[in-house]
Amino acid sequence: MKQLDEKELENIYGGESISAAVINAFTNIIKILQDAGHNLGSALRRIGENNMCPLK
Repeated sequence: MKQLDEKELENIYGGESISAAVINAFTNIIKILQDAGHNLGSALRRIGENNMCPLK
């Protein structure tokens, strides 16, 4: 393996772009939040309409 000197190390660029994995993680978080909001809204609507399934 070749050792790099200071000038070569300064010319190395990396980690500045957004990878597909990061974008995928953000979209998954958004989907989870949307599902949670949908379920919470449905539960509040059912409670407000007194349309709950009986627990037996």
